Amino acid sequence: MIAKSRTATNRKTWNKVCDKFVDASALPVWGPFSIGKGIKLLPTIKGKKFLEICCGSGRSIAYLVKHGAKKVYGLDISENQIAEATKHNGKAIEKGIVRLFHAPMEKRIKIEPVDAVFSIYGLGWTQDQKRTLANIYSYLKQGGVFVWSWEHSIFSDVSFENNKFIVKYPYHEEKPLTIPDWKKKGCDICLTYWKTDTWFKLLRDAGFEIINYLEPKPVDLHWAHTDKKKYYSLAKARLVPSGFIFVCRKPKDA
Repeated sequence: MIAKSRTATNRKTWNKVCDKFVDASALPVWGPFSIGKGIKLLPTIKGKKFLEICCGSGRSIAYLVKHGAKKVYGLDISENQIAEATKHNGKAIEKGIVRLFHAPMEKRIKIEPVDAVFSIYGLGWTQDQKRTLANIYSYLKQGGVFVWSWEHSIFSDVSFENNKFIVKYPYHEEKPLTIPDWKKKGCDICLTYWKTDTWFKLLRDAGFEIINYLEPKPVDLHWAHTDKKKYYSLAKARLVPSGFIFVCRKPKDA
């Protein structure tokens, strides 16, 4: 019940803040500072089927359609995000190439098996990691890949105070966190920052083979804040990894 309540809180909040994320990271990059840019992480796009978890404004879906994807599914908890994704993919939806689902990632949807599932800074919002990963595993064809990025926990632990960077929060502490008045929209957001080795265990327990794990250096820094006190500051991004990327696979004999 607690997880459902936190999911409901996040849905309400994302409906209010989604306008602040219209230009959030989308393929071919995997997060702030354009991490993963230029690295081939997804399989060949043309003729393949994909599912994006937390599809947001739908710009990654449009990118896949543009490059010849046969079918692309998108899932998001926010109806406002789904509306935005619909705007970006109207023609593809009419042609049956794109289908969008308004649902939490913890709820299993009915789709045909896909070649790849991906998520860009979305998976970490789940309130039930085991159920979400089990769902993703079930969506994939045998041998299908799951690629996802998320903010590195150490990045959120570091802040600039008293003219120096400090580790403000203990990295080893894993517990639910509620951030009040997120993005100054008058509503809360709920999440948990898990240690990297916890994610390794969760993925393996779900049945995935972990092909690669990356902590890419920032690529595009021109948009980053020069003020060190800002969360996404240039100096901070150069000091510690801002995000990580997992490349996983459903075994061919699964």
